[in-house]
Amino acid sequence: MNQYQLDVVGLHQMIVADLVEEGRDSPYVADANEPDPRYNSYGVRADGKKRVIKKHRAAIRTLSVDEKLALAYKLINSRYGEQQSVGLFILEPMATYFTPDKLDELDSLVRCLHGWSKIDAFTGSLLRDVLLAQPDAFIKLVESWNRDEDMWLRRASVVLFTRKIARSGAFNTVGLAMCDNLIFDQENLVQKGVGWALKDMLRSDKARIVAYVKALRTRGVSSVITLYAIRELKGEERAEVLSA
Repeated sequence: MNQYQLDVVGLHQMIVADLVEEGRDSPYVADANEPDPRYNSYGVRADGKKRVIKKHRAAIRTLSVDEKLALAYKLINSRYGEQQSVGLFILEPMATYFTPDKLDELDSLVRCLHGWSKIDAFTGSLLRDVLLAQPDAFIKLVESWNRDEDMWLRRASVVLFTRKIARSGAFNTVGLAMCDNLIFDQENLVQKGVGWALKDMLRSDKARIVAYVKALRTRGVSSVITLYAIRELKGEERAEVLSA
């Protein structure tokens, strides 16, 4: 049996073995700045993960949809960051699978992510595409994350509204509401997520976001949020916000 005929369990074992080998004797502790003790890592750098994905890409492509999902779920449920990166690679082209009746599966997957690097990777690709495909149903799920006791779900609920989503301006009202719910959150990485979302939304909705950040300054909101939000403002515009 060659690698293109392996079942899901066998392919998963090969991927894990290659990730372990990539991390063996590595002086680099991958994602060493991930603060959550639930986050596991083999110490593989980005180039190493790319090599493993490239090695197994052809085999993954031969799998059926159900087999791809099974493999991705095994990888993500492992709680190892590098396995989750490979799982995301598999799921990225499959955003349309997550129809409203499948969002409970997506919720379970995101609850396995215990680090900012994975939350940011998932929100910037798979979750972004699910939002674009199923906005109404998915926003309801994201609203539940916004109130969740897990800080990573709360971060996901605002970081989702950065980058391409923020540039479009199509979801700024929802994104701003998500941010507003978390302006007094005690977790630093949630605060930074709020600031990031505001910074990116400012690019497509400048007057509105600048006025909002000024209001936050007068309410005594953490400077972690407000300074991150205005980091691209210069000169008089920046000084005017800071004077608030």
